[in-house]
Amino acid sequence: MISLLALWQDPEAATVHTEETFRFLNAPPLWVLALLILPATVLFAWWSYSGLSRLERPTRITLSILRWVAIVICLLLLFQPAFETTTYRKTQNQVHVLVDDSASMTRKDTYPADEQREPLAAMLGGEELASQTRQELVRKVLDRADGLLAKLRTTHDVRLFRVQRKPAPIRSLDELTGRGSRTSLGDALDLHLGAAGGANLDSVILVSDGRNNAGLDPVEVARNYAMRGITIHTVGVGDPEPPRNAWLVGPGGPKEALREEEVGFDVTLRADGLRGRRARIELLGSRDGGAFSPLATANGELPADGDSVKVRVFHAFQEAGDWTLKFVLAPQPEESQLDDNEDVRFLRVNDEKIRVLYIEERPRWEYRYVKTCLKRVDPSIQMQSMLFEASPKFEQEHSADLPPLRDLPRTEKELLQYHCILIGDVAPERIAATEDGIRQWLELLVKYVEFGGGLGFLCGAGERYSDAAMPERYRNTPLQDLFPVVLEDQVWLQQQTPRRDRMFRSILENPLQPHDILLLQRDPAFNRRLWEEGLPGFYSYHPVQRAKPGATVLLRHPTEKNNYGNRPIAVVSPHPRGTTFFLATDETWRWRDPYGETYMDAFWRNVVRHLAQGRLQRRNDLLELSVDKTNLEIGDKVRVLLLVHDTELQPAVAAEQTIFLRDQKGATEKRILRAVPGEPGSYQANFTMADTGAYSFLVFANQNPADTVLAREDVLVKVPDKELAQSSQDIATLRNIAEASRGADGTGRYVFLTDAAQLAVDIASRKAFESREDTRTTPAWDRAPSLLLLLGVLAAEWILRKRARLV
Repeated sequence: MISLLALWQDPEAATVHTEETFRFLNAPPLWVLALLILPATVLFAWWSYSGLSRLERPTRITLSILRWVAIVICLLLLFQPAFETTTYRKTQNQVHVLVDDSASMTRKDTYPADEQREPLAAMLGGEELASQTRQELVRKVLDRADGLLAKLRTTHDVRLFRVQRKPAPIRSLDELTGRGSRTSLGDALDLHLGAAGGANLDSVILVSDGRNNAGLDPVEVARNYAMRGITIHTVGVGDPEPPRNAWLVGPGGPKEALREEEVGFDVTLRADGLRGRRARIELLGSRDGGAFSPLATANGELPADGDSVKVRVFHAFQEAGDWTLKFVLAPQPEESQLDDNEDVRFLRVNDEKIRVLYIEERPRWEYRYVKTCLKRVDPSIQMQSMLFEASPKFEQEHSADLPPLRDLPRTEKELLQYHCILIGDVAPERIAATEDGIRQWLELLVKYVEFGGGLGFLCGAGERYSDAAMPERYRNTPLQDLFPVVLEDQVWLQQQTPRRDRMFRSILENPLQPHDILLLQRDPAFNRRLWEEGLPGFYSYHPVQRAKPGATVLLRHPTEKNNYGNRPIAVVSPHPRGTTFFLATDETWRWRDPYGETYMDAFWRNVVRHLAQGRLQRRNDLLELSVDKTNLEIGDKVRVLLLVHDTELQPAVAAEQTIFLRDQKGATEKRILRAVPGEPGSYQANFTMADTGAYSFLVFANQNPADTVLAREDVLVKVPDKELAQSSQDIATLRNIAEASRGADGTGRYVFLTDAAQLAVDIASRKAFESREDTRTTPAWDRAPSLLLLLGVLAAEWILRKRARLV
């Protein structure tokens, strides 16, 4: 961890100087010198000449002094005098600047308040404030010539760190990414304190919007800094006013549409502080990389804080191609953030026709109106029917662009020409003449659904429930596993007598957000009233026990119920790549009175379109592309799986496969999938999605992005909801962090971004850190000058004694 902080060293951050001192290495304590040694030497020197009364007093005193000086010099030499040279290194104290690198720092604020907007605008020098992200503002304000960093570097060693959860050293603010999926200020400060270790850290400056949404409490961690004598200053970024923001999240689908088909997009609206305001959503489209043009608009109402509402935008695309769709939410006058007011999606619009096979035994009322509906409801739908009771010379019903059928499709290739198949009240023996033939054809249907086909089961009616060929005659057959419902007990059915003398109106399973199949009108309120009050009811239905796990109930009986609740009337279910649909009544034709074909046509068109989506999205039966999740947060990994077969439907044996990743600007780049050991024909890889936006994984014919798209999967990468919600600057948290870290000097404080340079004044008064690098000792007792001094004193005493005739 120490090496992380010593990533680089500024040579100008440290200076070296030396100090030389004289000291005795073996001197006794001062009290010994003063009380014992010094008096003893004086007495001894005086005693040496005090008895020579014949000498004159001045001579005796002079000799005593010379004797005392000689003794003192000898003692001083015994105390080992030496010169000590010490080298000191004065190092600048470090200041660590921790900059929030979470996704919320990529937000753009309008700063409605003058006290923030005007200083920021002055520092930007004419650049538009609302177009700058918080990180861009941090760079431009802190990196100014007279900004915080420049002033700090004159007195301190400044180190920069970007903070997501674990602080990472950076050389400049240009290395900020804004990709953190959450703001963990407490964790970051705690980890940084441990990493600082023995560094001469003076202060920490935390630059953030203060919205801590994960990990430790940063205020508690700041108290640990105070105990270590390290002050935290906080610099606030972002609009500090209470949030006034509205944003949208684009629809998850559809990914495919047909030309001239009316497509509905569910856009989710969220808001802070703008409840009840009118919201206008505009749909813009760009075909094959061209310019964006307006396509449709829709209106809604912004929800309360923490809630969301869905607004559906409709449009029928007149031209086929790859469309880039932009959903734009009109800004509110007082809105503080505008960067989240649009979202992008991809949509493939093609000229493909939905081919429908409709099988019935006899021309019951339901058959007569459904087959006519399918022939006229939509030019993108083509149908062929097989009516088993028809005479051999009867021309089976068909759309104008298709020939009439003479027999059921009997091969896998023939079945895969259809996007969906509707099976009415048909007895199994009508399908083939033998048991093996029946079983083989039903197994073909199972395989057809596994290849993405849609299969609808339309129940029949009889004098007794057990008389209905669909679904009762298909118990214990391969087809039973495809039913999205669990059939009722046969004994119970035989004991019941159907009642046909009382009308019932089916109830919506989810009145607030009904399934796409049930959307007969664009207006949700009108559509709900239509189902609850407008449409005529039914008189007969076939009871089933319940929906299977994973299936979605669309309609239920209003009164008939069992231990599992009201009995299902309409159920839809994925299975597994295709879709199955079950309708327990054969009386949708009653909706014609008094509305004509309007709502019956809409219902069956929705059913066919929903069942066909698997085959429409499966562009090539030799390839299957899938992802483990379609909605991701910044930094998440997505696993991409590709199943490849050759023209003989055998697994591919290549070591790798090439796919492409396309961003929302249309740029594509190559990606490689490796073969999965032990799974022939399977290729996969994991990719980290580092940036927000809508992305598509694509397989092109001949590995050429200009060629035909063979398979496609879309993923949406977004900023986590925690980073979007309550994204205004949290001044209270930033103030509390600074106050909790205050030591005895009480210097820790909070400032707004434009006032950050003021912190340099608070920090400049701190003294530099000084360390002793080296100490060298040069002895003086064994040097010639010391000996000559002693000899000189002794020689002077000897000469004086000679003159006094003492020698």
